[in-house]
Amino acid sequence: MSPRFHFGPCVLDTATRELRRHGEPVTLQARVFECLSYLIEHRDRAVTRDELVQAVFRRNDVSDAQLGQVIVRTRRAVGDDGQSQHTVLTVPRYGFRWVADVRVEAESPAQPPAPQASPPLQQPSPRPQPPTQPMLHASAGRVAIAGRPRLRPLAVAGVLSALVLLLAAAWWWRGATPDESARPPVAAPDAHAVPAATGALLVLPTQVPEGEELAWVRLGLMDYIGDRLRRGGLAVLSSESALAAHARGATGDPEQLRALLGTGWRVESEVVSTGAGWSVRLAAHAADGVTQTASAQAADLVEAARAAADRLAPRLGGAAPEGTEAPGLGERLQRARAAMLAGELGVARAILTAAPELQRAQPRLQYQLARVDFRAGEHIQGLERLDRLLAEGGATEPLFRAQVLNARGAMLVRLERLEEAEAAYDASVLESEGHPAELGQALSGRAVVHAMDGRFDQALSDFSRARVALQSAGDALAVARIDANLGILENDRGRPAQALPLLAEAEAAFAGMGAVNELATALAARANAELRLLRIDEALATSARGMEALERVADPGQRAELVRARASSLRTAGEPDAAAAVLATSPPPGAGLSAQLEAGLLEADIALDQAEPARALALADATLDAVPAGVQPEARAWLQLRREQAALQADRPPRRGDEPGFGAFVPDRLRHALGLLRANRPAAEVDAAFADALSLAERQGAPAGIAEVVLAQADWLLEHGRIAEAAALANRIAPWAAGAGPVARLQARLERLPLEKLEDQDVNN
Repeated sequence: MSPRFHFGPCVLDTATRELRRHGEPVTLQARVFECLSYLIEHRDRAVTRDELVQAVFRRNDVSDAQLGQVIVRTRRAVGDDGQSQHTVLTVPRYGFRWVADVRVEAESPAQPPAPQASPPLQQPSPRPQPPTQPMLHASAGRVAIAGRPRLRPLAVAGVLSALVLLLAAAWWWRGATPDESARPPVAAPDAHAVPAATGALLVLPTQVPEGEELAWVRLGLMDYIGDRLRRGGLAVLSSESALAAHARGATGDPEQLRALLGTGWRVESEVVSTGAGWSVRLAAHAADGVTQTASAQAADLVEAARAAADRLAPRLGGAAPEGTEAPGLGERLQRARAAMLAGELGVARAILTAAPELQRAQPRLQYQLARVDFRAGEHIQGLERLDRLLAEGGATEPLFRAQVLNARGAMLVRLERLEEAEAAYDASVLESEGHPAELGQALSGRAVVHAMDGRFDQALSDFSRARVALQSAGDALAVARIDANLGILENDRGRPAQALPLLAEAEAAFAGMGAVNELATALAARANAELRLLRIDEALATSARGMEALERVADPGQRAELVRARASSLRTAGEPDAAAAVLATSPPPGAGLSAQLEAGLLEADIALDQAEPARALALADATLDAVPAGVQPEARAWLQLRREQAALQADRPPRRGDEPGFGAFVPDRLRHALGLLRANRPAAEVDAAFADALSLAERQGAPAGIAEVVLAQADWLLEHGRIAEAAALANRIAPWAAGAGPVARLQARLERLPLEKLEDQDVNN
C-alpha cells in the first residue's frame, strides 16, 4: 500500500510521486520528492542531517550547501520557508523535523510510479508554467457591509502597480550600453575559446585596492564588465542577481550557484594600480574547473576594463563589441551606476548632475538620469527627459534606442497612459531584433499593457514570447518576473486560487535573489489574492512581511501599495482602527488615477467600518469626482456601492447623475438591490435582485465576493425579521467566519437571537 498524505493545503501521493497544493499540481525534482516523503514518513522524530543526506542523495559526500538547496526547494514546494518553518523545522546542530499535522490515506497504486526527471539547472524554481512577465499589481481584497472583496478592480489597479514595478525593475537593472556605436555581428569565437557553460555568466563585484577614492569601482566596474560582455553576444545575469548571489555567500560554491541562478561561468575581476595607470584582470571559472583569463592595462580605469572584457568575450564564445566612450564620461556613468546598485539615488543624481556641460548633454547621461527619476517615483520628469532624448536624435543605435523606448514605456505605464505605452513597446520590439534581453523586456511591457486593458489572451501571448527571449538571455531574475506576472494575471482574471501558488513561488524567488522591488510587488499581489479567498490569517502574515520590506523600497507609489495591502488585511480581519492607523502612515498614492481610486475606496471602506457614514460619503464623492469614469470600471463600481451604503446609513440622497446601478459587476447588482430598497419596492423584487447578485458572485467563485452579497442580503433580512432565511444564507459563508471580521460579526449576531424565533419562523414557513 502506498499512502497518500494530507497536510495543510497539500496532498502528497507516494504512489504517483505527485504533490498537489490547493488542488494544483506542483512539479518536484526527484531529490525534493525523496526529501519530502522521507521527512513526512519519519514525522514522529527529528531526522539527522547525515540520515537525510543518505535518503536523498544515496551517498555521503554531500555539502551542507547542497542539502540546504534541497531543503529550500522542499519548503518552497509546500508553501513553507526558512522563516516560518511551519512544515519543515530546522533542529539546530542536528537536522530537520516534520512538524505539520498529517492525515494519512492508504491507497494501492494502479501502476508503479514513473521516475521523475529533474528540471534544467537554469530554472531556479522548477514548475510547469505558462509564459508571462512584468508584474501587474494587486491591491488588497476585502469583504462586506463595510467592506468588499477587491475582485478584479483591485487586481487591475494592483496589476498596474505591480506590473509597472516589475516592468520598471526590468529596465532599471539593465545596464546602459556605454558606447553609441551599433553592435557588430558576432565574430567567430577565439581559437582557444571554450564553449560557454549552461546558463548565463555571473559577474561578481570587482576586487579593488583599499582607498576611499575607489569605493565606486567594486559595483561600478562589475556592472560595466557585465554590460560589455552582454554586448559581445553573451548571456549575462543582471547586476542585481550578481549582488544577491554574492550576499548569500553562493559565489564560492559552483553547485549552489547553479541551483540558485542556473549560472554557467563565474567571472571575477581585480583592479591593480601600476603607478602610471591601472591593470584590470579577469578570470572566468566554469563549474567543471575550466578557467579563462584576460587582462589589460591603461591610464584610464574604465578603458582598461573595456579592453580586458573585450579580450575575454571571444574566449567565452562571444565577440568583442566595437566602440568606446570618452573616458571621463564612462567613469562618471559607472560611478552613478554603482550608487544606484547600492540604493543611493541621491548620490547617483549628484554624480550625474555635477558633470561638465558637454557631458550633461550626452544621451547616455540623460538616460541614466531618467533611470534615477523612475526609481525615485518622478515619472513625469523622467518621461520628459526621455522624450527630449528621442526628439533630439540622441538614440540612434538600435540597442540603446530599444533601452530608451523600454524605459519610456515603463514611465507611461506608471502614469497609466496605456496607448502611448503600447506604442513605445511596439517600437522597442522592432529595435530589439538580435538583442533577446531588450526584446524580452519590450514584450513583457507590452503584455502588462494588454493585461491592464483586459486583453488577457494578448497578454499571455506576449508573456510567452518574452519568456523565451529572456531564457535565451540567461537572466533568471527576468524569467522569475515573468512567472510572477502569471500569478498576478490569474488573480486579475478572477482566479485567486490559481494565482496563489505562483505568487508564493515568486516571493521565494525574489527573496532569494535579493530583488526588493519585485519582492514588494509579489507580496502585495499575494495579500490581495489571499484576501479574495478570505484567507485572512495568511493575508495578515503576507502583508506584515511587506511592511518589513517597506524601508528598503524607494518608490513612494510602491510603498503606498504595501501600506494599503496591510491596511486592507487588518480591516478585513475586523480591525478598522488598526487599519486606519497604518493607512495614516502611507505616502501619497502617486499620480496614477488607479492608485487614487484604490486609496479613496479603502478610506471609504474603513470609515464605514468605523460607523462614520458621513465621512465615508464625503470620501467616496471626492474620489468619484477626481477620477473620471472609465478608469478601472469594477473598482469604480465598488466605490459607487460604498457611496450608496454610506448614503443609506446617513439618510442622504443618491449621488446625482450617477451611472446606472445594474451592470456587469457584483457591486453594480448590489447597488441595484439597494436602490430597490430605497424606493420601497416589493420584497419579491428585492429578493430577486439579491439573488441575481449572489448568482454572479458564485459564478466568479471568489469567497470575498460571495461574502459581500450574503452580508448585505442577510442584513436586510434581519432588519425585516426574516431570521430563519438570514441564518440559512449565513451558513453559506460560515466556513470563513474564523478570520473575516464582518462574517464573524454576522454569525455572532445570529447566535444572540433567541432560538425560539428561529423555530417559530421555521414552523410558519
